[in-house]
Amino acid sequence: MSAQSDYVLKNIIRKYFERLSILITQIPLEVRNLLLPPYMLYTGFKSHFYIDQSGRLGFRIYREKASRISIKSKNTKNRVEQEIFGVIGNDNMFRISGSGTELRKLILTCKDFVEKYRYKIPKGATTLIFSKPGIIGPIEIEEGEMKIIDCSIYWAVENKPYVKHIPFAWLFSNSSYLNKVDPFIHSESDFYSSLFGRLYEIITQGYEEPMNENTKLKILQVYMKLIERIEEEFKKELATTHADEAVFQQLLKRYKFFLYPEAVLIVSQPILHGKVIKKPDFYIQVGEKEHIYVEIEPPFYKPFEGSTYSSRLKEALKQIAEWKKILIQQAPPGESIHYMIIIGRLDDLNKEEMEALQAFNKTQEDLAVVTWDPILKNVDKIKHEMINKLS
Repeated sequence: MSAQSDYVLKNIIRKYFERLSILITQIPLEVRNLLLPPYMLYTGFKSHFYIDQSGRLGFRIYREKASRISIKSKNTKNRVEQEIFGVIGNDNMFRISGSGTELRKLILTCKDFVEKYRYKIPKGATTLIFSKPGIIGPIEIEEGEMKIIDCSIYWAVENKPYVKHIPFAWLFSNSSYLNKVDPFIHSESDFYSSLFGRLYEIITQGYEEPMNENTKLKILQVYMKLIERIEEEFKKELATTHADEAVFQQLLKRYKFFLYPEAVLIVSQPILHGKVIKKPDFYIQVGEKEHIYVEIEPPFYKPFEGSTYSSRLKEALKQIAEWKKILIQQAPPGESIHYMIIIGRLDDLNKEEMEALQAFNKTQEDLAVVTWDPILKNVDKIKHEMINKLS
């Protein structure tokens, strides 16, 4: 890898953190550490940008506090995964392919460690245990990219305990994946995903740590202002953007929390292991065995023209049929897979078109065609929950 390309790739990561630092100013200083993961709060850190002999890339923060951002390149004879996790094996817990994978607040460990050193693992931590004994490792990047956020490795290496905390790491199977990253879009998506993920915890589980009423009030006020601004942005785009699907793809990517607030996981443009003309716009994991694949169409287009399928709905249905052929073959027994098409606005449909939409949905077992209105309702619902808490 040339010095020039090395500089270009490091600069993408630097711009990502610079953008995060701007976004974070939306959050009052005294509550940032309650709402955002630590790596978003660093004004400075020491890091390595690893390049291994097979062309894999890895970025890792190794010192969390520093006077400035320091990104040093390091060509390594080891696999990038081994540099970041400290261990890699003949077999590994995860083999990652595709974009957008994240691991947050997890302990990755193995059977060998648990059998001998279980007492070292913090009580109450979310732990993934790889049950296969022997020479193994935690993660291997096959073809794609992934982020590791506030995770720890508890591993057995040569019959000795090995523990390593990783505040933030970003791995790529090759430089083309990093070159595709738009640092501005990526940072905004990560910022809002982290922020609204925390909101979901607050709404459903309460606060994890004791805090006084003034702090609680400050947090709720922060969310109230952000939700009002996001509601305005959604309404503006829905009203003024006629046909640019990419606008809504990025809008939902930033604020994917509102696509399905009860979701365990939402992934933008997931990889399907088969030949498809167009990937799903989103994958939603609702529960352990419940999955939804989503196709979005701009609100400018109607699902029906009179009682007839619109051309955009026809294209979306073709894509759904294509995904079904692949996913039916891949889904384990007992897994529930559903599909959703988001298209149009209710206010733009006449009575005949609304009746045609309702009739269509009644005939479907695993597919729902909905307008963009439920997403606005999700925003409004969360806003009113904030109003109730503030009152």
